[in-house]
Amino acid sequence: MLKTRSLSWSFHPPSCKGNTFVKRSNRLVIFVGVLLAILAFVGIIIVLQGGGGGGGNATASPTTVTVLVANVDIKIGDPITPDKVDEAQVNPDAVTATRLGAKSQVGGQPSLFNIPKGSQVTLEAIGGGNGPNNIGAQLKPGEKAVAFQVDRVTGLDFLVRPGDHVDIVISQRITVLQPTSDTVSKPVSQQRFEAITGLDAVRTVKTILQNKRVLYVSASRQAAAAAAASASPGAAGQQQTPAAIENVIIVFAGTDQDAEVIKFAQNEVSEVGSLTAVLRNTTDSATEKTTGITIDRLVSQYGLAIPNIIKQLNKGR
Repeated sequence: MLKTRSLSWSFHPPSCKGNTFVKRSNRLVIFVGVLLAILAFVGIIIVLQGGGGGGGNATASPTTVTVLVANVDIKIGDPITPDKVDEAQVNPDAVTATRLGAKSQVGGQPSLFNIPKGSQVTLEAIGGGNGPNNIGAQLKPGEKAVAFQVDRVTGLDFLVRPGDHVDIVISQRITVLQPTSDTVSKPVSQQRFEAITGLDAVRTVKTILQNKRVLYVSASRQAAAAAAASASPGAAGQQQTPAAIENVIIVFAGTDQDAEVIKFAQNEVSEVGSLTAVLRNTTDSATEKTTGITIDRLVSQYGLAIPNIIKQLNKGR
């Protein structure tokens, strides 16, 4: 009997508690492994999506952008029309200056500088963009850049832009002279002159230059409006009111002779208002002959009425 009991113990485990412990340990190890795998997978996804700096909702930036490319050689002053440009895709690093992304953005604006075939047509080429353009590149052979100063009516409020053509009118006050009474009978070379009382500041006006191509304008309401439109809404509320602009500089393409005329007409920086820019059609090359205007011509040719002197009599005398 004792031997039989010994055999039965050799075929059956003394207890089932050890097996239960092993099974639970295996399940715990499997659970921890699965959890670590899930965490690793989620971490990889977050790293991949967050690498662009835009978070989970960020979209990939485009690999190319649209620019306009000239399909013909465009010379200074030639109108840039949609048929002269093609849309092309380039890398963002290959964009020149301020890009134009659609043919609809050009509608015959005069080119400010030469654009070879295959080159990009930029906003600066049609007078846009921020700041002055390369004035030297806008000059044709033999041309010189000549600057003069105008008041806010002609410059800031008149909306003159690079590429426009203007005439320049001068307004000056001159002193009318006459021979002195003791030399009036002598030859002209021996006469002395004196100012005529009441005619020491007579105004005269004359067109002195015509059909000059504008290269640069220092300020205009049109440029200010474009700058304000490009500003962010948040920064707009923080902007201070800009100082009032009273004087505007206009640079045009001319000759050394034109520069001499401008220098004589506007010798001092403080002389503002003596020169006026008159806007004209860019395709109009005709030269108009003008007579100039004085008070005499206003009376004789234009019928300016001269008031009569009225003498009031005192009835008490």
